[in-house]
Amino acid sequence: MSAKIESTKQNISQLQGKFDETLKSKNDSTLAGAANGSASAAIRAPPQTRTRRTLKGHFGKITALHWGGDSRSLVSASQDGNLLLWNACTSNKLRSITLKSSYVMAVGIEQKRGNMIASGGLDNLCTIFNMSSGSSNGNTPESSTAAHELASHDGFLSCCRFISEENIITSSGDSSCIRWDIPTGKVLETFREHEDTAMFLSLRPDDPNVFASCSVDRTAKVWDVRTPGKSTMTFTGHLGDLNSIDFMPCDGNTFATCSNDGTARVWDMRSYQEVARFGTLVEPDPFDPNPGFTAVNFSRSGRLLFAAHCDASVLTYDILTAGKTDSPAFTFNDAHEYYVSCMGVSPDGAALCTGSWDCNLKVWA
Repeated sequence: MSAKIESTKQNISQLQGKFDETLKSKNDSTLAGAANGSASAAIRAPPQTRTRRTLKGHFGKITALHWGGDSRSLVSASQDGNLLLWNACTSNKLRSITLKSSYVMAVGIEQKRGNMIASGGLDNLCTIFNMSSGSSNGNTPESSTAAHELASHDGFLSCCRFISEENIITSSGDSSCIRWDIPTGKVLETFREHEDTAMFLSLRPDDPNVFASCSVDRTAKVWDVRTPGKSTMTFTGHLGDLNSIDFMPCDGNTFATCSNDGTARVWDMRSYQEVARFGTLVEPDPFDPNPGFTAVNFSRSGRLLFAAHCDASVLTYDILTAGKTDSPAFTFNDAHEYYVSCMGVSPDGAALCTGSWDCNLKVWA
């Protein structure tokens, strides 16, 4: 039996090699070659770019954040057991939500009206709070009660994103993603194909039927809710756990991932392969607590790729220089005092927010 298993592994490796060779043979140009002559001068950090707001209020490590659709509201989750809803322009706290469990790892806000916030963590639940009741002036912090508790996952909740006020998608440590009907609390579809923890998910812009997920199994998968039994695409290449994934806002065919292997990569669904790579590739060491890149986000135009690092910095890469240089276009050195755990670009593209284990959020613009 062991001989058969070894033979099967060799066959799989050979088939993967042939698959990679076939993909490469279809390339008519690299991203750098296609951009040659069309790119403007090298991007540098605008002189006015700096920390515009520091949002202080949490007393534990910040684990997740998410911008509201109005590009002003921002929700953050922390191991102090609270969710805070902020006005990122004024630094005011609009709402405080005390959680049953302090081990929160995921948070999301509904994008159209911002009336619903979801969170979850080691309680294995996706808890949804209704923001439509409470303060009338929007400036006084108030607590809220849970409107829905969605229970079906057998592992911790790692990410949650609203499709609408009726539907939400979650990813979990049980290796699955689930689409829920919020009013009834019922599971609509379960997406099971990852072999380890599903760490993060990203919704395809302007297409409620498609989303992408990334996992500790070193793969990124694209799913269609109309065919939940099998992913439509699987992308491989990273050597370590994948920590974050983000669709390019201006192009629903392209997304980025980042990993413990020290790289952030850009993938294209049309060519079904990696089209750009940034960072220094290293073989992850299970005994080394340094996880490399922790979060990744595109600028609104898609030209810049922001990659948060565990060394407390945020690196910014120019997509059009892929293959030409390994250096970032600019870097926010010492963006925080400790590990940068989460990050997000506002929907209007005007600001970048970072969250850290130093208990603070910073808004850059």
